[in-house]
Amino acid sequence: MREIDVKACMESGVDALGFVVEYPVSVPWNLTRERAKKLMSLVYPFVSRVLVTSGDLSKIVELVEFLKPDVLQLHGEEDPSLVRRIVERLREEGVRVIKALSVDVSRQPAVEDLLSKAIELQDCGIDALVLDSKTSKMPAGTGVVLDWKMARTIREKLDIPMILAGGLNPENVKNAIQTVKPYGIDVLTGVEVSPGIKDHEKIKALVNASKP
Repeated sequence: MREIDVKACMESGVDALGFVVEYPVSVPWNLTRERAKKLMSLVYPFVSRVLVTSGDLSKIVELVEFLKPDVLQLHGEEDPSLVRRIVERLREEGVRVIKALSVDVSRQPAVEDLLSKAIELQDCGIDALVLDSKTSKMPAGTGVVLDWKMARTIREKLDIPMILAGGLNPENVKNAIQTVKPYGIDVLTGVEVSPGIKDHEKIKALVNASKP
């Protein structure tokens, strides 16, 4: 959300930067498309720019054409038919699509149900699946850790990359990676001082703990 944090993330060696733009639910990290465009323009070559949002097809295409991200991360309650249409449309733009499967940690759904949803999303043609935690109050950015054994079970059954999110921080990320063996990790609150304000030392520690 801040130029100084974009720079700190890149200098720490992150592979991708996510920008939450015009998300339909009130969250502390929401950016306007104009602000996001300015921040994305600062991202170095070879660091992926990820547009994180949700909405209908026309809104998604409008944002993609305006921001020209490398990747779209759908982080809402999009049904598979919408996900499939978005994937097909964004192929024309050369934009990869990853989809979040958010686990309601307040009721811990059965792993079989989550796996069924994950495979259904995989069949929509997405490039990767993000496994994240949600609560009744927050659709993402909960800071709540997932059941990593459950996450590993899902990861082992998928044919596409799985990205692990949910409550990751510099202290637990190495254990999470060793347990789940995800393709990548997605971190938000675990490297913040307060919502939208990054802790630069935590970012460095997280990257160092994540990479061999």
